[in-house]
Amino acid sequence: MNPEKFSRQVVNIFKDAQNLAVRYENAEITDLHLSLAILRTNGLSLLETLLEMGVDLKEYENRVVEAIEKLRSSKGLTKLYYSRPYQRIIVNSEEISRNQYESFVNVNSLYLAILREDKTVSKEIANSYGLTYEVMKSKFLEEFTKKKLGNISSENLKYLLKFGRNLTEEAKEGKIDPIIGRDEETSNVIRVLSRRIKNNPVLIGEAGVGKTAVVEGLVLRIATGDVPETLRDKVVFSLDMTSVLAGAKFRGDFEERLKKVLDIVKFSDGQIILFIDELHNIIGSGTNGAMDTSNILKPMLARGEILTIGATTTREYRKYIETDSALERRFQKILIEEPSEDGAISILRGIKKKYESHHKLNIKDSAIVSAVKLSNRYINDRYLPDKAIDLIDEASSMVRMEIDSVPQEIDELNRELIRLETEKVALEIEKDIRSSNRLQKLEEEIEEKRKAYDEKKELWKKELERLDDISKETSSLELLNKNIESAKESHDFEKLKQFSVEFDTREKHLEGLKSTKPYYPIKDEVTESEILEVLSKSTGISITTLNKKESEKIKSLKSEIERTFIGQESAVNEVVNSVIRAKSGLFKRNKPISYLVSGPRGTGKTYLAEVLSEKLYEESGSVLSFEMSEYTDKSSVTKLIGAPPGYVGHELGGILTETIRTKPYSILLFEDIELANAEVLGIIYQIIDEGKIRDNKGRSIDFKNTIVFLTTREEPNPEAMSHVDDTLTLSEFNLDELAKILELRLNEIKLELEDQAIFLEWDLNLKDIIKRFGIKSTKDIQRSIEEILMTEIANLSLDGNIKQGSTILVQSDFTVTIK
Repeated sequence: MNPEKFSRQVVNIFKDAQNLAVRYENAEITDLHLSLAILRTNGLSLLETLLEMGVDLKEYENRVVEAIEKLRSSKGLTKLYYSRPYQRIIVNSEEISRNQYESFVNVNSLYLAILREDKTVSKEIANSYGLTYEVMKSKFLEEFTKKKLGNISSENLKYLLKFGRNLTEEAKEGKIDPIIGRDEETSNVIRVLSRRIKNNPVLIGEAGVGKTAVVEGLVLRIATGDVPETLRDKVVFSLDMTSVLAGAKFRGDFEERLKKVLDIVKFSDGQIILFIDELHNIIGSGTNGAMDTSNILKPMLARGEILTIGATTTREYRKYIETDSALERRFQKILIEEPSEDGAISILRGIKKKYESHHKLNIKDSAIVSAVKLSNRYINDRYLPDKAIDLIDEASSMVRMEIDSVPQEIDELNRELIRLETEKVALEIEKDIRSSNRLQKLEEEIEEKRKAYDEKKELWKKELERLDDISKETSSLELLNKNIESAKESHDFEKLKQFSVEFDTREKHLEGLKSTKPYYPIKDEVTESEILEVLSKSTGISITTLNKKESEKIKSLKSEIERTFIGQESAVNEVVNSVIRAKSGLFKRNKPISYLVSGPRGTGKTYLAEVLSEKLYEESGSVLSFEMSEYTDKSSVTKLIGAPPGYVGHELGGILTETIRTKPYSILLFEDIELANAEVLGIIYQIIDEGKIRDNKGRSIDFKNTIVFLTTREEPNPEAMSHVDDTLTLSEFNLDELAKILELRLNEIKLELEDQAIFLEWDLNLKDIIKRFGIKSTKDIQRSIEEILMTEIANLSLDGNIKQGSTILVQSDFTVTIK
């Protein structure tokens, strides 16, 4: 034991405990001697605390003495020994003190160590007075906070904690996650707080970029003393405005509460730093304009009576704070930008262990990289690192749920057993020989199934226990690693050796657990596939699309389109080449790919967009089509971006903007663009030129990942041509092309019928059919098939002539016979 680690009072208590052991002729110094030494030390703040809690100190002391008198005594003592509980108490007191960032082990830490030691008489006596480890730890933390806050009474402190959280205390208790990165932003906050005037920073950034995390980073640095002298021992208090508002029934209640909170902060002499998240909420809260929260706060900020950190989004800052110039100049702006992909990956790697510990599983690094890259690509209405963290958390929760649920194999066996047992009960009633024979076989089958079920269930439980042991050992190693680092810093080589030996032992045990062959196949790790599954559910994009590399899709895009889009070779080449240029990633592009497609009716203008969607995104549902004949008046703009504030439907948003917010990888098809109103055209051209528009709620909607098609039956408009990337002119199909399109449509009908076990064959000269029916476009082909062929097949089906297994033969003139 190193005496330099303990306060003078604690060293004296150790000496007194030794003297008490000699006095009562005990061979071992125990926890009881320590307790009695504490109770007999005059002037301890601990004893004052116990008195405040209503403990009869004399009775407490007498009970400890009675317990000591029952210990084994040895006359003629020549040497004293330390009991095992006594030794553990000393070690634990050092750990408790270290966790509370104390320079020395004080009496409170020693007493907490006594209460934490299991199966000791001292703990039993203390617990009988309600003095548990948790109760006393909370009490000491409260007193610690009170001491750090100056001359604040316990009543005021309790009042303050009703309306917020002591972030510094939470940091000391390890309740705040470690913050990776954001060092520059945290340093900026410290710099502003250290100023003489205008020392109130406001963090401005989009939701989810990490504004609160910057404040938590500051709190962690204050807790560890890694701040300038002016900020040491400060307490960051997070004020919850909703708590202040809650229950304020009468006029002036809210203002009275807020004024009292601010006065407590004011009279702490700068020891409390107030943190107000969602700072814009202080505007307008209160009984009326004169008693607005901001008007109560402004004079205190102006006189420098309180230190305040605010946080709000860019939009709310402009809307609420900038409009109040008196309030705005009290704060110093600090912009919090969205981290880059690499920065977000580093952040997630830093907090990975917290999520692994919570969900009790492993998170692969590939899952972290995928979560960041895929969320950045497919979730455009949120920001990193928040959206990536949500994917990791959701995927971990999904895997944990699967681990805790009964495996499908065991569940199916259980259901089968229930079915067989039900059948057995029914057969037992029957008396005939056949039922008796079946019953005998059934009992054998039940026995066999029961044995398999019990074996598999037992193996599953053993595997769950193994995984739980791995999780516990991992947590223990993390704690030991912290203790080793702390021992290195304090040059306590005795502790370092002890912790290192324990670490090696536990590490070998963990390796043994991990190397043990799994008793039952359970997936206990989050991989890229779980991230894909969660993202697919949240965005509606198929897993196949997410999983397939974009370069692979683009390479095969031309051949894939040409399989189903016949003819128009030059237009297909233009589309494919522009997609390759945009998706290569070599050239920065912040706007969508756009085309103006002209051509007569039935030449495939709409179908080209549908085929591109199906081949590029592997789903035809990603085409968002707008018929411009419905957008001929000025008010039609509201259909696209939403109605203005005060109008019916404002809260619903626009069809275009709301769809792109949730499905950023879509194809926009504006048909018959010549019919659109000039205001509507202005919105469309803004999308094409800038890649962004604002909806009716002021949100910026990003269209850079979309592909825009404008179609027209007329000659291409020069104005439209000046905005788009390419102008495509589709010509009428020739006879060979129409024959191929007809064959494709017949094959589609064939596949539909095969799903119902009905087969389609044809003996046709396709070119003759096209000439005979005067087919000149794809629409003519579709109409002829529907009106003649499909109608005749439907009539035969209604007459009962077509059944499963039937073969339909299509002959010339689309006449149909059943083979």
